[in-house]
Amino acid sequence: GRPYECLRRAAEDEALFWSGAEAFYESQKAELLTPWVRGRLGGLSSHEVIAAHRQRFLERSPLPDFLTWMGYIDLKLRLPELLLMRVDKMSMATAVEARVPFLDHEFVQFAMGIPQAVKVRGGELKHILKRAVAGVIPHEIIHRRKQGFGVPVAEWFLRELGPVVRNTLRQFTTDQPYFDAGVVERLLAGNNATLSWFLLNFALWHRQWIEGQVPERLPLYAGARGEARG
Repeated sequence: GRPYECLRRAAEDEALFWSGAEAFYESQKAELLTPWVRGRLGGLSSHEVIAAHRQRFLERSPLPDFLTWMGYIDLKLRLPELLLMRVDKMSMATAVEARVPFLDHEFVQFAMGIPQAVKVRGGELKHILKRAVAGVIPHEIIHRRKQGFGVPVAEWFLRELGPVVRNTLRQFTTDQPYFDAGVVERLLAGNNATLSWFLLNFALWHRQWIEGQVPERLPLYAGARGEARG
């Protein structure tokens, strides 16, 4: 789990924070991937990607502190490859042109140059931003608990999507040489919805873009509409 992974990274002198876009830790991948895949990788790990960014950060950043590193690696990986991609897809699908004013390049450069001690005061995150909008935005909005836009994967798996996920992953594991069948079964039996969701996405991507088959539409939306009608 996370505590072990943090200890492993510290012991091997790796960056502790790899951005928030990690799917599987290295220890999990060592179990999940078959010997054939590990052999093809030749000892490579996800840290190879992080290490290159880390080196550039240490060479170029005037403030090589931990908080600045977290912002830097998020700007390089999670923001463009995950968050902004989702925003663009979802907004354009509904004919909305989204804008991200806080990502103006001059604003980002300014923000990255602010010392960590100024950004966080007394353990309060987004200290500067909260002070800047005080009196403009209501206090209860500024200081309310952070609320993300998470996808209810666990609830989906307990309903119509569950059998589809299990059947799809079992068939994929049988047909393709990537994943250890026992580890996949353990994930499914443990109702590990998040990791199973990652594997499902990979399996469906592989089916369409590597095997050239168009996957059947998942029953998720039909089920949701049925509940709404009821």
